[in-house]
Amino acid sequence: MQSAPVSIADAVSRELMGERVLWAASPDRWAYASKYWKTALFGIPFAAFAILWTFTVSSIPVKGDREFTTLFPLWGLMFVAFGLSMLLSPFWAAWTASDVYYVVTERRAIIFEKALKLKIQSFTSSAVAGYTRISSGGPGGNIIFQRVSVRSGRGTRVKEIGFIGLPEYAGAEQALNQLVSRGTSA
Repeated sequence: MQSAPVSIADAVSRELMGERVLWAASPDRWAYASKYWKTALFGIPFAAFAILWTFTVSSIPVKGDREFTTLFPLWGLMFVAFGLSMLLSPFWAAWTASDVYYVVTERRAIIFEKALKLKIQSFTSSAVAGYTRISSGGPGGNIIFQRVSVRSGRGTRVKEIGFIGLPEYAGAEQALNQLVSRGTSA
């Protein structure tokens, strides 16, 4: 059983007071960040075009209104920043993965995530009963408890909630099966 990251160890011990831990682990950093690689790939042409456009409009000779010509490069910098944030999203996720911790107790499954603030998600045995295991080809992968539809703009996307980026999921799956069997027998 892996110990909690130092940055959230106190919160974990307070939350788990009186509960017996069946399994606990942190995700693999790069496996946790893997869902952001598509965003980074899209960010390559986006950032390249934004940089090229911003450079091009900033080198246009000034003939008339100076305020108007300085507005275009500033406008382009916003798109450059957005493109760079898409490019760097997997690295941000890998960095935040060091403050993620998964726990299964005899009563519930818990996800601790600390990016800027600590977020604690708790799932009862009935909430994890129909979990889905997604293998990454080896002993690791994801265990998904829920899929939630999130509306954003004109469309919707599906957010997967569960243990993402596990280096090995056998221990987690065994603990979840114990949790589910205790919940159905209670």
